[in-house]
Amino acid sequence: MYLESAAFENFRNIEKHSFTFSKGVNIFYGNNAQGKTNVLEGIYIFAGGKSFRHARERDMICFEKENAKIGINYVTEERTNKMEMRFFRDAKKQMYRNGVKILRSAEFIGNFKSVLFFPDHLGIVKNEPAIRRSFVDGAVSQLSPSYLMALLEYGKILEQRNALLKNFGAYGASFDVTFDILSEKLAVCAGKITAVRAKYLERLAEIVDECLADMTGSAEHISFDYTTSISRFPGEELSDAEENTRRYREKFAANQEKEKILGVSLSGSHKDDFEIKLNGRAAKLFCSQGQQRSIALAMKLAEGEIAREKSGELPVFLFDDVLSELDTERKNYIISRLSGRQVIITSCAETDFDKSIANAAEAQKIYVENGSFKVM
Repeated sequence: MYLESAAFENFRNIEKHSFTFSKGVNIFYGNNAQGKTNVLEGIYIFAGGKSFRHARERDMICFEKENAKIGINYVTEERTNKMEMRFFRDAKKQMYRNGVKILRSAEFIGNFKSVLFFPDHLGIVKNEPAIRRSFVDGAVSQLSPSYLMALLEYGKILEQRNALLKNFGAYGASFDVTFDILSEKLAVCAGKITAVRAKYLERLAEIVDECLADMTGSAEHISFDYTTSISRFPGEELSDAEENTRRYREKFAANQEKEKILGVSLSGSHKDDFEIKLNGRAAKLFCSQGQQRSIALAMKLAEGEIAREKSGELPVFLFDDVLSELDTERKNYIISRLSGRQVIITSCAETDFDKSIANAAEAQKIYVENGSFKVM
């Protein structure tokens, strides 16, 4: 899979521009706050269904404009595809694929696939569990529509269950019936989600370990300990959805009285996390910033490899200003691992990709200034 072209209209500070991309490395460079990241944001929307900056739809429309539009053409082994997203200040977004309007994000996500790495992902090693869950969920959702549907359903059920718990006194005798129904539905969804995450993390750890060992001359090795509300010990095998569901039923029943008091669901797949270990030690405690950056980059390379294994095609790699602080050796390794892949990278300085970096001499370079773009 590769991105052939993209067209922007009234998106962020891009009034109107069309891009044609190289199948190899594409570098957007220029000073900060000129529009480089806006391009990646617009492209990623077609993979993840929303802005990776957590922006509201109306905030992505150019100032004083009423609507915005982005379109992409991408090529798979089967055909050339077109997708389009339209944003409005006072209406819901509109999504199209090959001219057909799509009503649900779940049908939109997973057609165009990309791997995104931007500065916030550097916190995946040491920051809160939600970042690590988001990483796994974003990657798997592009590969599995059923997983994405389970996530969406889980979120709705969890919201209903929490609302019930907060007001359980007002429901009287109907509370138990409704609560049992919601708890059963939540257990089934949680069982599936945890099983898929467990399988994904097992394969991810294998590839990340290989990458990191190659990057450091076998000096560093990685492992993950996946922990959940139903884990009996860190790193336990949790790939059996039915067994997970059974354990979640037991956990929900055991927590019910405490949940009534606190007014919130205390367990479920929304509590999942995985601890990253470097050479057997907790990475968030013992890793340097350089090591954390290398682990995060290795995880993104691994995400792309799993996408290739599952779909048969490589995704498009989107890297937002994440290589500039790496030394030449590690930067060269990352770029070399991206050989044969389409990569779209942003950087403040063109010299971040000089001739000493593999493949950079053949890259398409685009200078960005105040929403204007010039191929160099």
